[in-house]
Amino acid sequence: MNSAGVLQIIKKRRSVRVYKTGKVTGKELETILEAARWAPSGANTQPWEFVVTRDREKMKRVREIFYDEWQQRKREDPVNYKGLTKYYVGDAAVLVLVCADPRTMKVYLTTRQTADREKLFQASVASAVEHMMLVAASMGFGTVWVSVREEIEPQLRDLFKVPQPIRLLWVVPIGHARFWPGAKPRRKMADFTHYESYDAKKLRGESVIRAWPKG
Repeated sequence: MNSAGVLQIIKKRRSVRVYKTGKVTGKELETILEAARWAPSGANTQPWEFVVTRDREKMKRVREIFYDEWQQRKREDPVNYKGLTKYYVGDAAVLVLVCADPRTMKVYLTTRQTADREKLFQASVASAVEHMMLVAASMGFGTVWVSVREEIEPQLRDLFKVPQPIRLLWVVPIGHARFWPGAKPRRKMADFTHYESYDAKKLRGESVIRAWPKG
């Protein structure tokens, strides 16, 4: 595949939050996970661990966990809280619980500061997730990146029997989109590209920093 083909897949990928029935075969899932296997990682530590489920009862329970969290946060701030219910996590064909082993950070011998190690650790796992999403998109499947917040981490850990010290980072549903969302606006390349030094004239004002920035 040439660069134009790769770019087309990147542009095709969407955050899908509405799923319909339909299978992801074992071979298709294996291809998606194989893409993750080839992601770059700090010191080639490959810190990712994936817990994969098709069990409808477990997926229903995951949905309940996320929905309970949403209700709690909505009660705490009914006016300003705009989070989504994430109800869709129970509708996908497959759920991938994205975990990672923090003990791999000790291999980063040239990285002294804890915060720097954390950056490299999370970037490594994020690269694997992005690889999965792009290959899934190339196969016509929808995915979405779902954060695992501290409030619900113990419940998910218990449900999937994830041992310490393994970290739970994200949940990624994979399935057939009920509809394929349109592309969100993107900033112009010239607005965020700086040559040789940062162009202070391009620094965005506070008033224009928002979700899905419009050019």
